[in-house]
Formats: sequence, C-alpha cells, structure tokens
Amino acid sequence: MSYLFEPVTIGSITLKNRIVFAPASMGRDALSWYEKLARGGCGMIILADLSVVPSLFGAPGLGSMQYADHFRQIIKICHTYDCKVSAQLFHPEYDIRLIRELYQTLGQTDPQKVRQALNDSIETFCDTLTPERIHEILHDFELAARRAECLGFDMIQIHGDRLAGSFTSPVFNHRTDDYHTFWQFPEEMVRAVRTGALHIPIDYKLTIRTEDPAYGRGGISMDQVPEFVRRLERCGIDSFHVSLANHTATGDTIPMANHPYFTGEACFSRLALEVSRHTAKPVCCVGKIQSPEAAEELCRGGISLIGMCRQLIADPKWPNKVFENRTDEILRCLYCNRACVGALKGGRGVSCILHTNEEETL
Repeated sequence: MSYLFEPVTIGSITLKNRIVFAPASMGRDALSWYEKLARGGCGMIILADLSVVPSLFGAPGLGSMQYADHFRQIIKICHTYDCKVSAQLFHPEYDIRLIRELYQTLGQTDPQKVRQALNDSIETFCDTLTPERIHEILHDFELAARRAECLGFDMIQIHGDRLAGSFTSPVFNHRTDDYHTFWQFPEEMVRAVRTGALHIPIDYKLTIRTEDPAYGRGGISMDQVPEFVRRLERCGIDSFHVSLANHTATGDTIPMANHPYFTGEACFSRLALEVSRHTAKPVCCVGKIQSPEAAEELCRGGISLIGMCRQLIADPKWPNKVFENRTDEILRCLYCNRACVGALKGGRGVSCILHTNEEETL
C-alpha cells in the first residue's frame, strides 16, 4: 500500500500510518482491547466519550483527575507500540445536574421516569442554558483539556455531536441570543480547549445531517460545511473527523450490513470528501471501511486518515496483516452489531461473534 502506511502529521504530532481506531466505548475490558489494537498496528486510538464533567454513571472521564492512573496506563501501553492516543472530550446533551438528582432518587424505583426525563432534557437543554451556564461549561472544557495534556494524551478530539451537535442544529437550537448561530458555541469550545491545551493538536469530530434522504438531527447541514470548516480553522483546529450526525437511531450512525441507505464500504465517505474539499487539514473518514483497497482508494482521493472501529474489533491485527501482505488472513466484520454494539447496550463487555476463542484476537 503506497499511501495507507505513510506517516501523517497532525499539528505537532506524526502518526506512523493513517489507520485510526475511531471512538467507541469499549466497556469493562477496555485496557485489554487498547493493548490488542495498539499491538495490532493502528496509528492512533481515540478514547471515546470522556466527559468534561463527572459522568452520570461513573464512566472514566476528564471532569476530574479521578481516573488519572487509568488514562496513564492506557497511554503507556499504546506508546509501547508507537500508537498515539487521543482524548475525545464532550459534554452531555442533557441537563446532567437534573438527571443525576433524579437518578439518585428514582433510579432504582422508577428508571423509566428517569429515562423519559433524560429524553425530554435532550430536546430542550440547548435552548434553556443561560449564558452564565454556557460559560461554566466552556470552562469545564478548558480544565478537561488541561488535564488531558498533563496526563500525556497526544491529541484532543472535540466531540462535535452531543451538546455541540444540539447547538449546531435548528432541530434543537431555537435561541435568540448570540448562540443561535450554528458556529458560536463550537468556536468558543475550540478556543476553550486550546486555552487549556497549548501544545497538542486539536481534532474536531464534525457531524453532518443529510437531507436527501434525511438522516441525523444534531450537527450541521452539508451546505454549512464550507463556512463551518473555515471558522474552526481560524480558531485553531488541526484536523477533522467526519461522520453522520447523531441524536438519532444508533442503527444509522453505526449502520448494519442491511441498512437501507448506508450500504457498502465507506458509507459516509461523501461527507468526509465534502469536508476535504474545503480544507488542507487532515480529514478522517469513517463508515464500514473494511478492505485495504477501499482504504487506499480513499487516501488516493484526498482523505488523510482512515477511521475504523467494528472492523478493528473483529480483527485488531488488520493493520499488521495488511502491511505484511497477509490480507487473506483478515477476519472481516459482518456488521451485525450483535457482540459489539449490542453488548454495550446490554451492559456487557465488547466482543465479536467472529472470535471463537480469545487467541484469535491476541
């Protein structure tokens, strides 16, 4: 492969190749998975959903230094294999203070009421935030970024969905102040992260709504891409990670093999290619990328980074096998979502139905 295994530079760091483990919550066996992925040859791993405030359910985050040793261990393991590590920062798209209070009082007796309150809050949270509360959240991003840099993360990815996705979408944002625009909150979020982390690159997970057909509720529209990219570049963004907007069905953002629209390999590639037309910064493409040929074609077409998740869960050795011309040995993802996405929904650790025994992933 003439492009896939070329080093690529993002800001102040250089990845050994263009293969990125896209952000995904890995469950209780995360350390083991990150070791397999790093040893398998990928150039960077993005740790998903690290909240800038204490998590509702106690998941590791950067709202404090509570999980500092956990993150240092992951970084040390990955660096052993020359694999970079990025922290994906986000703020929930709902009122976590309210939901935490309800969860503490009703979580055991009436979980459905808590779930309904959470869903209702998602619909209104963006509109009801006071400017003072927004500034508090931005300060939380700054502090979390400072912690990430202090812990030794190589890069920070700002999650452009979740709360940011609400601010960028007219489905959720009906404000009449400065934050009514699709760019104001993301711009301030980028500046806050840059203030907290002065020396490492910042990536933005740019999520896009499609209109024909209509998929996604948060995020920007395709026709807003040029201005959005230009504005974030001016604020200091070093790269873009492009995907379909969320606030919608998991089956769309993580499409199965039989999805009615997002079929075939690189099913979100038109979104990433559109972003790449408006920036010289590295752009990462995701979406059911499986074969070396498809990854190489994307690189030849102007995509700088190949984001893979389910395929690397199916076979963490994919990068090394491709590099060593052992592609006939690759375990190819079925995109069934049963033991990966389905396991997380059921509170179990991530696995893959292709793994008949543990040795297949070691």
